[in-house]
Amino acid sequence: QPWPESLQIAWEHYCIANGEDVALTAMYLGTGTGQRPGDLVAMEESHFDGEYMAVLQEKTSERLWVYCPKRLRDFLAKRRKKGRYILAKNLTEPMTYSAVEKSFRRVRAALGETAKDHVMHGWRYTAAVELAEAGCSDAEIQSVTGHKTTKMVLKYRSHANQKKLSKQAQEKRQ
Repeated sequence: QPWPESLQIAWEHYCIANGEDVALTAMYLGTGTGQRPGDLVAMEESHFDGEYMAVLQEKTSERLWVYCPKRLRDFLAKRRKKGRYILAKNLTEPMTYSAVEKSFRRVRAALGETAKDHVMHGWRYTAAVELAEAGCSDAEIQSVTGHKTTKMVLKYRSHANQKKLSKQAQEKRQ
């Protein structure tokens, strides 16, 4: 399920206050690029050109150029680089998915009930839902998430805020 804004804010505050840089970086990358958690660990510093993230999707073997929202661009510009990879184990190796997930579980547990049902893949949902709520077409959402079919986009779109979309639709009539 997508992450509500309140949980994203709580996540950010907890991570900053408790030095959970890995969990914070993963959340920014996931919600900002709309990519699968396994793809986040493969993102290299050189893949980000200040505006776009060059993503190689493990599942599809496709290379995407994902324009990063301002929030992610600002975050990446301010953080201290630790190696070749954005989620770096050391200077030359990426963190493993398991290591990132361990950090994720630690923060989720600390946030308690409000976070217990949320997973890392939900960051991908969050990106797609936010794009749908912003009025993006299925093709625009696919250009960010890299989905091959509209079937998956429709699944994400179904979680979009119906109330907000209803208002947008009705305002188009006027």
